[in-house]
This record gives sequence, structure tokens and C-alpha cells, in this order.
Amino acid sequence: MLLADLLDLVLPATCAGCDEPATGVLCAPCREALAAALPGRTRPVPEPPGLPPVFALAAYAGSVRRMLIQYKERNRHELTPVLGGLLARVVAASVPPGPITLVPVPATSAAARRRFGDHIDRLAADAASTLRRRGVEVDVAGLLRALPKREDSVELSAAGRAATAREAFAVRGRRPAVRGTVVLVDDIITTGSTLAASAARLAAAGVRVDRIAVLAATQRAV
Repeated sequence: MLLADLLDLVLPATCAGCDEPATGVLCAPCREALAAALPGRTRPVPEPPGLPPVFALAAYAGSVRRMLIQYKERNRHELTPVLGGLLARVVAASVPPGPITLVPVPATSAAARRRFGDHIDRLAADAASTLRRRGVEVDVAGLLRALPKREDSVELSAAGRAATAREAFAVRGRRPAVRGTVVLVDDIITTGSTLAASAARLAAAGVRVDRIAVLAATQRAV
């Protein structure tokens, strides 16, 4: 038996959203709060040129912020179905009826190694599975790849983020095939520079991004 399994026997489980004791990954109050969250349009201020319409579940605060940190930086992969289901709600609220293609914003290879896999790929796959169970035609297309030696955008200014984002991604293949509404998906929007640059790269390859779906926005302005 692993040490983590032994600890689970003697220590109470804690909620990934508030650190209170819980019998599952989330406590009842956090589950209720997330169930009540309504996806909506969000815009960073200032909004970068060329940014497609962005929809988010909630502000990057409280239990949503803690869940994302636990998922990304503490490798709590048991949150994948929870966050993937929430992302599916954002996608469903943002698109017209019809087929959907989800395009994940990829992590760098270094970040993927640190997190034991690309965290957005996992969420996109789970969101797609959730939507398919609801009868939606949806594909996941890994059209973008992250280029190496990308700076950590957390420490950069808005101008620095924009400059870095323009050189951060490349498109896989010369003529990517997609169908229906194309939705770029990520976990958080801050300045929007990375998402705008990703959409521009895809547009240059002939793929128009119709919507962007994220779980959280640092600025939740409608």
C-alpha cells in the first residue's frame, strides 16, 4: 500500500475548493456554489485586438481559483471530471446548436512533464465526453503545439505577455480539418494575449475560432 493510501486511512479528506473536511473531492457547499455558477461573456480590460468572444464560468477567485491551483500545481487529477464537466457547461452556453470542435491551448512540454500530462488536453477530452453524453456532436482537435523556451507569463506585464504569446505557438499540419463551431479552450483568461495569439495562429492556417471557453477570468466584466 502506498503512503498516500495509508494517510487517507488516518487523515480526513479535504475539499479541493476550500480545504474543509469532505467525503469526496468537494464539500457540499462548494458543490452547491459551482452548480449555481452561470457561464457568461467576459472581456479583459484592455481587450487585445482580434480576441474572439470569451465565455467563462466564474471569476478567478474563491473555490474556483483553489480548485485550479490544486489541479494544476498539486496534481489532483481526481478533479478532472469536475472541471471537465464545468468546462462543458461553459462550451454549451457559448455556442449555437450543431457540431463543435474543441481546440485546447497546449502547455509547454516542461509544464506537461511537471503536471504529468497536459492539463488542458485532459479537461477538453472530459468536456467532450460530457457533451457527447448529452447528444452533442463534438471533436477535440490538437491543432496547436507550444513552442519551447516560452517564458512563464505569470511574471510578465500585459505588453510582455502579448510579445511572448505571439511566438508561443505553432499550428500542427498545413490545412487542419475542423467542423462546426470552433471553440478554443483554456483554464484561465488574464490579459487575453495568449488566447488572441492562439486564435491568430489558427486563422493564419485557415481555421477561424468562433468562441473561447474558459473556467475562470481574472476580470469578470460583461
